[in-house]
Amino acid sequence: MEIVSIEFLIFFAIVVVVFHILPARARCGFLLLAGYLFYGSRDLRYLAVLAVATLVSWAGALLIDRGKTRSGRRSVCIALWAFHLVLLGYFKYAGFLTGGRIESLLLPVGISFYLFMACGYLMDVYYGRISPEKNIVRYALFVSFFPTILSGPIERAGNMLPQFSLTFLERVRFDTDRIRDGFVRMLWGFFMKLVLADRIAILTDTVYASPEQYGGALMAIVTVLYSFRIYCDFAGYSHIAVGMAQCLGIRVMENFKNPYLAESIPDFWRRWHISLSSWFRDYVYIPLGGNRKGIVRKYVNIMVVFLLSGLWHGAGWTFIVWGGLHGLYQVVGALLSGVRKKAAAFFGADQSRVSVRIVKILFTFGLVNLAWIFFQAPDLASVAQICSRFVHPKVWELFDGTICTLGLDRANVAVMFGGLALVGIVDLLDERGIRLSEKIASMRLWIRWPVYLAAILFIVLCGMWGTGYDSTSFIYYRF
Repeated sequence: MEIVSIEFLIFFAIVVVVFHILPARARCGFLLLAGYLFYGSRDLRYLAVLAVATLVSWAGALLIDRGKTRSGRRSVCIALWAFHLVLLGYFKYAGFLTGGRIESLLLPVGISFYLFMACGYLMDVYYGRISPEKNIVRYALFVSFFPTILSGPIERAGNMLPQFSLTFLERVRFDTDRIRDGFVRMLWGFFMKLVLADRIAILTDTVYASPEQYGGALMAIVTVLYSFRIYCDFAGYSHIAVGMAQCLGIRVMENFKNPYLAESIPDFWRRWHISLSSWFRDYVYIPLGGNRKGIVRKYVNIMVVFLLSGLWHGAGWTFIVWGGLHGLYQVVGALLSGVRKKAAAFFGADQSRVSVRIVKILFTFGLVNLAWIFFQAPDLASVAQICSRFVHPKVWELFDGTICTLGLDRANVAVMFGGLALVGIVDLLDERGIRLSEKIASMRLWIRWPVYLAAILFIVLCGMWGTGYDSTSFIYYRF
């Protein structure tokens, strides 16, 4: 069952209605059943892996809590982490780590997300941040909550488990305003996915399939479009997930905060895939020593974290290089911070000036774009082939209509660029503390609902319209 489908929307509507009808004591079990039904609809074998990971981490946390000594608890925690990482390694990295000699039989969708949630839970119990959850149903729901199980956000037990308690669920009422706002959040996610990400995918896939046919100018535009493709795809899913949870009265953490308005690479990672970057910070970077053990160790820890982040995204050298580039950006940026400050003082550059901020945003965006080339390429040879095109600009391809021969006609290209402009406006307004959704919600009823209905109609029409156009699975499903 795909989230972008009529079947899922019917399923979700039934879940929301039944959830609010049921007494509070039955809601947790019902959501768990819904999560397993949704996840199992993709492949029943996935459920076996999910169930094993759930039971082992639940029982393991109880063992950690009962440990008599710190060293004993640490040993149990390390063993449990090793178990989950071996599980992840087999299903996701067996072929890569063995040079293709061993291949896993399947790759359960979303396995990286729920195994990281389980590992974070074990670490939180070990450090005493939370008490172990004794109710297996509540814990299993935390791991398999259906809005987040496929592509996150990678939630924390300290945030989610209290919301599955009887006390909290008793306070959840059928609130039409809350459900409306959640549905509008979902609509924005569907817009980013169906209208933008899937359209851009047609164009970028066409060019990247045979880069030798195109010039550097067009390749640069396509690289920028790929940056927005992955943003609209992944942020779109996150908006849908947050909106679905909101309809159920559950608060899920935000995963994106206008990342392409970042003024530095560290700022970018405070805005992009926030749940993953904060997970690596709390459960890898800080336990490794963070910045507490000297400057050299700090830089080593940064590189380790980003190399692991690259590997988390995919079993391939291109992902590792992508992560390494982001780590290198941060290390070099830190090493040159003193030089940058002296240069700014020498030229009298006021860091708060709009022009200076724009330059910083554009420079950061350029670095991120460069790294995305490695992310999307199937291998390093393809990266070299793509980069080689930049020395052959062929600027005329930007003006001779070539862009309308890459799988999208002029009307679809216009929809794509118009939609991207809208995303840019919404992000800029949000950066200034202006929420467009809140402005629309505050309008009078006779204005507000025509806007909502027009948005639904536009998304439905654009989701089906276009030669060779079809909705694809979210990119981050495979991570």
